[in-house]
Amino acid sequence: MFKIIIKGLLLIIALVVLFSLYMANRMDVFKTLTVKTPDVCSALPINGSAEDLEIDFERGIAYLSLEDRAALITGDDIQGTVVKINLKKTPYKVELALNQQPPHFRPHGISLYIDTNGKRHLGIINHPKNRELEPENVELFSEDENGLFMHQQTITDPLFKSPNALVLMAQNKFYLGNDKGAETAFGKIQEQLGRPMSKIIYFNGDSASVAAENLSQISGINTSKNNKYLFASETAAKRIAIFSINENNGVLKKLETIKINGSPDNINVSSNDDLIVAAIPKVMALIQHFISFQKEEIMPAPSQVFQIKWDFNSEATIEELFLSNGEDISTTSVGAIFDSKLFMGSITDKKLLICDL
Repeated sequence: MFKIIIKGLLLIIALVVLFSLYMANRMDVFKTLTVKTPDVCSALPINGSAEDLEIDFERGIAYLSLEDRAALITGDDIQGTVVKINLKKTPYKVELALNQQPPHFRPHGISLYIDTNGKRHLGIINHPKNRELEPENVELFSEDENGLFMHQQTITDPLFKSPNALVLMAQNKFYLGNDKGAETAFGKIQEQLGRPMSKIIYFNGDSASVAAENLSQISGINTSKNNKYLFASETAAKRIAIFSINENNGVLKKLETIKINGSPDNINVSSNDDLIVAAIPKVMALIQHFISFQKEEIMPAPSQVFQIKWDFNSEATIEELFLSNGEDISTTSVGAIFDSKLFMGSITDKKLLICDL
């Protein structure tokens, strides 16, 4: 009997050790980073962190989803906004982009759409104060004659579970990526262990529907310039999923996935259709970074950006444009290229890092 108990205890210990190693590996605890940064980089201070940004390539204007997310982590009741930067004029100047916004506004993912008349429209995810208890919204804005954006419509739907990113397909049509999908305690445990439970939602102007499901934590989405393909970051699986778009009903068909050496976040598409993907190099370092805000001992977290060249008829090529330990910018969540410069925004850092490529 004693031997049976000992064997049982050893088996439990072995299982705990294996599980701990599995989770440590998922969170990149054993990963070694080799810094790779451009020779010339400079920081542009801003009054919050730009978790997401979109570039109007025709006009050379960047739109930033701005919020003091560091204060949000420590429990402050804060609001955000959208600002713009004319990338054709230096020194860069940060200006308000909205002429009107909702009373409660905590912006996250942002998307720019240009219609056939050249009018600009913005779609922005707006988180409630009490997430999981109050509805998640998407705010739609249209440009006025002064070049600022007026609030047009608030869209909410039960399928907007945990929205992280969106891409406008028309003035009031969009895809939205939920970074979580589990609805029960057991389901949340399964999701943390790697079970793919996220969904991409399509809003057709009137109603929302599931366009794709069984995905691993969607944190970024965008489309090719011809709107035939949609790219989605499966953050927990460390890959980019590529879908074809059914123009009739919005349903997405997965074509392939591209594995990367990091956990992808927001996706921007460059002027020549390359994917610019920000990534989390070490998940554990990101968690420690967030925890450090509670202790008022800010611990930098690594940042990473990839450039991916993809074509339906050829294999993808991946180039790492940026990798740092976080001293220059922590937790880069978005990257975009304009005029041979890489613009990077962060989850928490109140700056843009701009590097010459």
